[in-house]
Amino acid sequence: MNTRTTTTTAALAGALLLTACSGLTRTATPDAEAAPEKTVTAAASASPSPGSAGGSKVGEEVRNGSAVVKISKVHEVDGILMDGGTRSAGTEAKYVALETVVFNDTKSGMDLTCSRPIVSSLIDDRGRRYDPIDDLNRIPGNPQCDERLQPGSKDQMVFAYRVPRSAKITAWEFPESDREPSTIDLGGTSPT
Repeated sequence: MNTRTTTTTAALAGALLLTACSGLTRTATPDAEAAPEKTVTAAASASPSPGSAGGSKVGEEVRNGSAVVKISKVHEVDGILMDGGTRSAGTEAKYVALETVVFNDTKSGMDLTCSRPIVSSLIDDRGRRYDPIDDLNRIPGNPQCDERLQPGSKDQMVFAYRVPRSAKITAWEFPESDREPSTIDLGGTSPT
């Protein structure tokens, strides 16, 4: 897993090194301000809004059933690297990409990209919910279709969403199967 983790980390960095539409990245690391992009901690959220998390933030492990997810970074970009080239969001949209680590605490394997045992939504300040893009398995570094995350194991995963350029993203929620969702506060973003 160490070789795959190193390869995955390098691929994720490459996949997300695209033209940033707002230059905003939120991260949980304290020395993030040294990064070339403008960085803001997720705790900078001004006030609760529809879909607000109520306590869970970027950088914290959040459990829903037997799935545990930790968001390490949130990126807003104009295009996202996929197998075969960069997919553009278009002039009226942007991609929001969440770098995560998923831990499988179930009793069986999980296919994170194609079967989607973790159904997720990105939520804006108006309470609108956005679904992840198709072909998450085509993002370099993401698990392939039918590559099962085994019980007791963790893996890096990028969840990507295409949203209107003006959307102010406030939260991410995920349920495992048919459970009530867990919500992570993303702190909001400025419209571009």
